[in-house]
Amino acid sequence: MNNIKIEEEHLIKALNIQCQLNCGKKHIIGIQDTSEYNYAHHRKRIKDGSLGVVGNNRDLGYFAHVMVLFDAETHLPQGISYCKLWSREPERKTRDHEASKKLPIEEKESYRWLEAIDKTRSLLNQSSHFTFISDRESDIYQLWSKIPDEKTDLIIRARGDRLLFDQPLTMIESLDKDDIAGSFRIELKGDTRVNKSKRTALLHVKFKEVLIKKAKGLSLNHDVSENVSLMLVEAKEDPSTCKEGQTPVHWLLLTTHDVRTFEQACNIIIWYCFRWQIEQFFRITKLQGINLEASQLETGVALKKLGLIGFAAALKILQLSLARDGTHNDHANKYFSTQEIQVLGLLDKKLRGTTIKQQNPHSKCTLAWAAWVIARLGGYSGYASQSPPGPMTFKWGLDKFNQIVEAYYLFGIDVYKE
Repeated sequence: MNNIKIEEEHLIKALNIQCQLNCGKKHIIGIQDTSEYNYAHHRKRIKDGSLGVVGNNRDLGYFAHVMVLFDAETHLPQGISYCKLWSREPERKTRDHEASKKLPIEEKESYRWLEAIDKTRSLLNQSSHFTFISDRESDIYQLWSKIPDEKTDLIIRARGDRLLFDQPLTMIESLDKDDIAGSFRIELKGDTRVNKSKRTALLHVKFKEVLIKKAKGLSLNHDVSENVSLMLVEAKEDPSTCKEGQTPVHWLLLTTHDVRTFEQACNIIIWYCFRWQIEQFFRITKLQGINLEASQLETGVALKKLGLIGFAAALKILQLSLARDGTHNDHANKYFSTQEIQVLGLLDKKLRGTTIKQQNPHSKCTLAWAAWVIARLGGYSGYASQSPPGPMTFKWGLDKFNQIVEAYYLFGIDVYKE
């Protein structure tokens, strides 16, 4: 990890190349977000000056901004098109908020949201279309003004209310005058961090076209239009499906996709729900998964390179998790090498049970087939009565699988010719 000949850029490029090979000419869904990796508990071990601080401006660590790409048709992860790792200076001065607002977007940390999209489009110039999805932090006027084009659409949760350009109202004030277009139910995943229970939520939907006024703090030097035309989609949970003491779902989604029907509005909401996968990706790298923050490496350079390798592993775990039921499938050779597929075939025969219920139910050499084998290595019984394998099962299975592949490779070497 401390080898100076291997730099962060080399590891990122390797991730990009695999992503480029997998995506081809597909319609791509890109989901981006930022997480931080905190090493305050290893402060005494980490070499002085090799690592900056994270969000609280005190603890040692680094931020990671990642763009994970998915096939719009199969919803399977295809790769990582953008990754940026950085820390803040320990002694950095707090910027004046008003002065900061006047800086060009290229001089702010928030530029990463635009840069990730630009670099993804440049990397995948053969792709037929892009839909980029992100949460409230990316609701930046410059992004709306500069990014969309004939091949690029955005779905972003609104950070807050915005002024309209063509009438003396805000988005919410304008939307409140409209009737509900329809209602539908979605499955919500639980999140104990924000006191959200797993439940089936009844959502009431509204949508309309809005002309957003240029943000107040932007000057003429910011090279943005005076207004942008967007579709506003509201999803508001009926109180009857929300448990007492919890906050009902209320999403305001802005999008450049054309939304003229209730069905199209529902599709935007469903696509936004898919943003959960980037949360899952980062969760796999944390305490309950790979646990990058437990590393005892002693330099910031080494920790960041380990992080990039961890992201590749997290991507593989996410791919297997989403392919496990075979609803959306793909060829295994996009995700595993020829030698790895040979080993998977041998393990598939070894891990089959004596009953039909313990046979691999998926077509050979597909990703779902490979996921079943890896899950069995990780402790999954194969019985439908057992809960489906989760990320940790796949993590344990991959650990064993990688060791088996290494042994298979070593066994095949002719020592007399080496």
